Amino acid sequence: MQKLVFLFSILLILSCRQEKLNLDNSEPSAESGARLWHLRDTISTSEKWGSDSVRQILLESDILKEAHLETKSDAAIYLFVGDKLIKKSSNGYLEHSFNEDKAEPVYLHLDQNLSELTYGIYTLESRSQNGGYSSLGKEERARLWVSDNILLILLLGASLFMVIIKINYDKRYINILSFNKIFTTRLNEGDQSRVRIMDEDNLVFAGFYAFLTAGLIYFLDIDNSLAFFGIGANGIIEYLKILSIVAIGLIAKVILISIASNLFGNSKIPAFYVKEMLNINLFFIIILFFSSILIYLFLGSIPAFWLSVSTYALLLFYILRLVLLYFKILKLSSFTNLYLFSYFCTTEIFPFLIGLKYFLR
Repeated sequence: MQKLVFLFSILLILSCRQEKLNLDNSEPSAESGARLWHLRDTISTSEKWGSDSVRQILLESDILKEAHLETKSDAAIYLFVGDKLIKKSSNGYLEHSFNEDKAEPVYLHLDQNLSELTYGIYTLESRSQNGGYSSLGKEERARLWVSDNILLILLLGASLFMVIIKINYDKRYINILSFNKIFTTRLNEGDQSRVRIMDEDNLVFAGFYAFLTAGLIYFLDIDNSLAFFGIGANGIIEYLKILSIVAIGLIAKVILISIASNLFGNSKIPAFYVKEMLNINLFFIIILFFSSILIYLFLGSIPAFWLSVSTYALLLFYILRLVLLYFKILKLSSFTNLYLFSYFCTTEIFPFLIGLKYFLR
């Protein structure tokens, strides 16, 4: 499988390069240039809206000149200028361009049954002939450069990480990319003697996992406005924020495993648990990461359906990981099935349900 991943990486790099050449030689479209967002917001509620005044969103007039409005919702949206209806959303989508300043107030009127709304106001910044954005500040140029090249950045970063791991941790690298090694319940040589939870190879593979996970979240957010913990896919700083959150979550998970293992009276479990957890996580995240890039190459963007597919895939992968870890730890430890189930409730099931409640609220 590792050979297939390597060949796949080379193919994607060549595809990205070819796509870039084609874009450079193509004619500019009617909406060529980069979107500069002046306002982006998401509204989510499980209750019906009250009075008409509550269901109105007043748009700032000073940012509307030569700007574009875009909304996505699960119910009707109405765009008003003063008392005049300008446009109504179609199939949950509304887009409108403002060519001049509006003396009258501009606002969005929301349907009473609306529960999800994402809207934003942006302007288009034209590229110069050399592909740059000369009129932008340094931070904006850097952000746009990252957005334009995010596919290549993530792909090269992941490929470089895999090469480093292949050179320095060949045996563990093969274990991660081996279907038989991941889905077996047989213990490997030395599993019983592992003592340190975060030894050198675990630290490296944890970093690789955090990089891929943050990259996948950032990548899926580009066209779908996920706003992971309120962070949008708008540049390298946002990616680093997502990476920090993933790293903190991983550290918290390791600490929880260590504490729970000591409470349940088995000191052999934590090191093995963390090692197998990282191996299984990486196996699944590599599949999802490169699949998402492949989807992007074929379609030119990340469609909404792939976000749903990725969500269900992550849920399926989590269940598979839970089952695999359960039977592997059952062989390593002296726990009974009921005792081990209680242990997994502490380390896996309860944290998962708490996280699920947060993301579904």
